[in-house]
Amino acid sequence: MAEPPRKSETRKSDDRRMKTTPASAAVGKLLAGTMRKRGFLQAEVITRWADIVGVELAGSTVPVKLVFPRGERMGATLVVRTESAFAPLLSHKAPRIIEKTNAFFGYGAVAKMSVVQGPLPRKIVRAQMAKQPLAAPEKAKLDALTGTGELSPLRQAVKSLGEYVLGPKPKGQVK
Repeated sequence: MAEPPRKSETRKSDDRRMKTTPASAAVGKLLAGTMRKRGFLQAEVITRWADIVGVELAGSTVPVKLVFPRGERMGATLVVRTESAFAPLLSHKAPRIIEKTNAFFGYGAVAKMSVVQGPLPRKIVRAQMAKQPLAAPEKAKLDALTGTGELSPLRQAVKSLGEYVLGPKPKGQVK
C-alpha cells in the first residue's frame, strides 16, 4: 500500500502551482546573456533610458553598448546611436549624459561617450479612431444596453465605448 505524501512535499507542489512568475522576471533571465555580451550588466539602462537622459533625448537616441576596460567595472565607454542630423547636438550634451548615466549606476561607471550614426528603430504611432454614426439597428441595441434618459458618468463611458465597438469599422479590419 502506498504511503500518503508527506506534508512538506504536498505544500511544495501546491506552492508551485499557485504562484505565477512575473513576465519581467522571465524576460530578464532570457535576455541576461545577450545584455551581458553588449556590456549592459543592468538591462535597466535600456529599459529606463528615457528616465536616465530625459524624454527629449530618448526619442532621438538609443544606447547600443557599454564597453568596459578588461577586468574593470569603471571607466566604460557608452556607445549611443542617433541619426546623423542629431549627432553634433548629442556630442555637445555628452558630459550631461555621462553624468546622468553615472547617477543612475550610483558610481563612475561611464567615463566617455561615443556617438554612432545610424537609423533608429521606428516607433509605431496609432491614430485614434474617429466615431462613426451608428445605423438604426446598432443604435437601438446600444440604447437597450445602456438605457435612455439621463446617463451617469459610467453609463456615458459605456455608451461611448459601445459607439466605437458597434460602429462601422475602417476598411481592412475584421469584425
